[in-house]
Amino acid sequence: MGEHDISGNAESVSAFWTANDVVLATSGTWVRHPPADWAATGVSIFAPAILPGNMAIVRSATDNCGMLASVVARMATPPSCIITTDPQSIKMEHIPLLQVADGTEALLAMGRYARNKMSGNVIGVTGSAGKTTTVAMLAAALSAWGPVGQSRLTANLPRGVAWNLASIPWDTPNVVIEMAIGRMGVSSRMARPKVAIFTNIQPAHLGEKHTLRDVALTKSAIFQGMTAGDIAILNRDMAEWETVLEKALSRKLRVLTYGYHPESDSRLLHYNAAGNQVAAQINGQTLNYSLSAAGQHMAINSLAALTAVAALNYPLEPAIEKIISFMPLAGRGREVTAEVSGCVFTIIDDAYNANPGSMQAALENLSEKPLAGRRIAILDEMADLGTDAVSYHTGLAEKVNRSNIDRVYLIGEHYAECWQALDENKKGRFFSTVDEIKAELLTLIQPGDTVLFKGSHSANTHQLVEWMMARNEKR
Repeated sequence: MGEHDISGNAESVSAFWTANDVVLATSGTWVRHPPADWAATGVSIFAPAILPGNMAIVRSATDNCGMLASVVARMATPPSCIITTDPQSIKMEHIPLLQVADGTEALLAMGRYARNKMSGNVIGVTGSAGKTTTVAMLAAALSAWGPVGQSRLTANLPRGVAWNLASIPWDTPNVVIEMAIGRMGVSSRMARPKVAIFTNIQPAHLGEKHTLRDVALTKSAIFQGMTAGDIAILNRDMAEWETVLEKALSRKLRVLTYGYHPESDSRLLHYNAAGNQVAAQINGQTLNYSLSAAGQHMAINSLAALTAVAALNYPLEPAIEKIISFMPLAGRGREVTAEVSGCVFTIIDDAYNANPGSMQAALENLSEKPLAGRRIAILDEMADLGTDAVSYHTGLAEKVNRSNIDRVYLIGEHYAECWQALDENKKGRFFSTVDEIKAELLTLIQPGDTVLFKGSHSANTHQLVEWMMARNEKR
């Protein structure tokens, strides 16, 4: 397969899609043929994420997959070609043009085609919490053995899985893909992971009629694209353990486990918040290492990643060197020293999303941190908890009351009973909306504070962090 250098604003990247590959994948027809030496670096459906040499899928009046033609027309660096169901609506005559019957089906077909071409290992990651961090941590660990392809922008539904697969060079040694609950079977049959990591089952995506078992069964569809002898790496401590294990065994997968449980193949022996020190046993080997990422949940994520490394027959030592320097991602535990209006404090940005499990992990991390200043928690509502939503919110009060957290500020009506159950010395303020707390946020924080922001994405907690960071004088 020939490779072509595509020059872009960032760096030169290798192109691997030929014009023939595109037609074979999509069953499309070239309306405007590309030049003879044409090649592409992947495909994009989201304009802000397009990379040099990418093809662009452009939506039409009858097909909602892809980006707007008007946006593509304004791009400083145009895509390598346009894929659409309505070529007559495309006025950019200088760009190669491919007509397809359906944008989404063309994208999924490109994902399947790319996966069939891949020569390296494909690892899928699912679970109710910790997916994105585990993907990033495992990708960092595997970088010891060359380039790693990984999911971008948390694109973890079938379209996103296809977009990511179709944009990763086919000779990449290791590819780590995040896979969400929605249409999981479609994603799994497309990605066909050799290794699947299952981080946990938490109360999320419940709706009014769904149970934790329903969530476990749906997420277990990640095994549908796997074949006998492939590897399932399961959190031994997770809810619905037996449900997930049964589904993995029904596919004749090799099951490896990790967690606190004494029967875990990779076992967390001890975690010390002072220095983020981890003692673990993996493959019968006792290991001691210190993480840059704080929190016991990060130690568990590191076990998942190292179990995958060992399952792929790589030595652990180079992977550990990569993992110990891994830093949490924005919105998922990143810590930032900020200065706003002369007040210096620490932000723990865990605001991308939340469920009861990840909320508890974030509170534990804040509580156990060795700090000189106050520990402050600003908690917004958790979404998709079904009919027991209020009780899940109220249940956090006991955790907070037993913690070393100094002040808690709650946002949203689901926390009304939680507020009443909090010890008086823990109570900060109760707010109805993000905008309400934003008006007073700077008056609530003192120099030396460490402030946790945590809530579901739909609750817009992340807007508080963005608003604060925009005022950060330390940037």
